Amino acid sequence: MGYSALLLGFSWLVMINSIGFAAVLPMNHIIENSLTDDSTFRAGSEKNTAKYELKDWVMVKATPSDPIRVPPGGRVELECTVFGSPVPQAQWNRGIQLNQITLGPNEFEDSGDFQSVGKVTVRHVIDCIQPHHQGVYTCSGQARGQTMASDPVAISVEGRPVQCSSGKTRIVKWSPIITQMIGSTVVIPCVVADSAPYRQYWKDNFGNIIDTDIDSRRKLGPEGELVLNNLSWSDMGEYTCIVENSISRDNTSTFLYPMLPNV
Repeated sequence: MGYSALLLGFSWLVMINSIGFAAVLPMNHIIENSLTDDSTFRAGSEKNTAKYELKDWVMVKATPSDPIRVPPGGRVELECTVFGSPVPQAQWNRGIQLNQITLGPNEFEDSGDFQSVGKVTVRHVIDCIQPHHQGVYTCSGQARGQTMASDPVAISVEGRPVQCSSGKTRIVKWSPIITQMIGSTVVIPCVVADSAPYRQYWKDNFGNIIDTDIDSRRKLGPEGELVLNNLSWSDMGEYTCIVENSISRDNTSTFLYPMLPNV
């Protein structure tokens, strides 16, 4: 991997530490992805080489972590952030087990000598909570072969069921940051939880509304995700997903960083 990619990796390690994830980067990831003794300059050596082995890793942090007590009809939001390489998948599950996430055949693509890195945030939103929602919930994160679960979050609902009106529209899955190789295909998630009709659209890295009918490189996926084909350096920047219904509006942003190939 190129020197610039190594520098980026160190900057991410600092950023992860500042975020305060309740997980530890596996020691074998740090050791096996570091420069070996062969990279040290020695007298009389004709060529110095560096060994770099790509490793999958994943970190999970869920909030809130304390038990939740709420009356029927209340609103609960559980939020979980997963950081990993390759760009991870994440989901909330009921129970305390570490569930394997169902993935498509090309969910984690082989990018040669570069492995993508990203952060994904998922919410579990209960707009009108009822007694049957009571229980324990766990967030699972997965980066190819690596999986990790958050500490379980307990929800207690005290009282009888009640009727509720329509709730606010809410984005429940997005990715705050994605790094991927130039020339590859990027999928920027934006999943919405809303039973009522809503409008969804994207703004590009220049703040313009994306029209997929006139932009052949960009299209919308079945869950509202933005798909960018043949990633280029000019695609770098912040992309915003916006959803609206008759009573509310929500938006999330993703910073996309294209990586240069190793030269």
